[in-house]
Formats: sequence, structure tokens, C-alpha cells
Amino acid sequence: MNKIITLFIALLFGTQLFAQDSKGYVGLSLGVSIPAGDTGEALKSGLELGLINLGFRFSETFGATLNWGASGHNTDSDLVTVGVGYLSFGPMISAGGFDFKPQYAIVSTVFESFGEELTIDCTGFVLGGTYNIPLSSNWALAANADYLSFKPTDEEQENLGLGDESDNMFKLSMGIRYLF
Repeated sequence: MNKIITLFIALLFGTQLFAQDSKGYVGLSLGVSIPAGDTGEALKSGLELGLINLGFRFSETFGATLNWGASGHNTDSDLVTVGVGYLSFGPMISAGGFDFKPQYAIVSTVFESFGEELTIDCTGFVLGGTYNIPLSSNWALAANADYLSFKPTDEEQENLGLGDESDNMFKLSMGIRYLF
């Protein structure tokens, strides 16, 4: 066990030797969105699309990020499908090849059944992390792990009789970035 801990610490501090090579990036990602908690009991895992992954570094350590993405899910009955779209933005803290990104999220959840749609506007937050794998001076791969938590706005909760429970999703994706 001590060897594993020592190896983990060596890898963690070893990544500190590599500075960020770019001031910013724009990218796309594709992966899986795994509902958690009560949401996980109602929805199946679905496809995650990161349509815009944008970041700008003010220094080697600090920057800002903006992400626009969506995921699609089936329910156990397969009669209802659910789409979750989000726009999130916030600070980015970079260390070595790793970016930590806590973000505020504007979320729209769409339920579709028998051709009828119900849209619920939500707010929430994303705790995200990305490990960057350089391919060249202008291209990199990005391994993303994000935790999205959101709940309907108060007015929507009252209209639909929803409680104060939040919905949660764990998103794992791989993407490509253009560095500038």
C-alpha cells in the first residue's frame, strides 16, 4: 500500500514540472453521462456530447472556462426520454497537465413522451477536472471527469410539485482540443 501511495504522490508532483503550453483552447468531447442518486434510479446512462469546451489562461495557474454540452437518457420504461443541456462557466486552476474547473451551470431538462415535450429550466454547478495529453504544439487530447448537480428553479418546483432534491450526473468523456 505504501508503494502505491508513493507512486501516486510522485506522479502528482511530477506533473507540476510541465507548464501549460497554451494561453487557451477550444475543443469537442464525447463520452458517457451516468445519473446518480434518485436520478440514477429513474434514468439510464446516456451519451454525453461536449459541443464547446473553451478555456483561456490569464497565467500558468489561473484562467476561465466555458462549456456547452448535452446528454440524452432513456428511462426504464423506454416510453420517456430525457435530454439534459447545460451551459457552464467559471474559473480554471491549472497545475501541470491538470485543469480543475468549478463552474456555475444553467441547465435545461427536456422530457419527451408520445410526441409531447416538457422543458424545465434549472440551475446548478459543475465540479470538473481535465487531464491534458499533448499531441503536438497545437493539438491535445483531454480526459474529462465532471460532476453536474442541478435542480429546477423555485417557480418550476412549485408548478410541478417537485421537492428540494437536486439531480446529479457524473460525466466521463474524451475530447480533442485545438491550442492557441
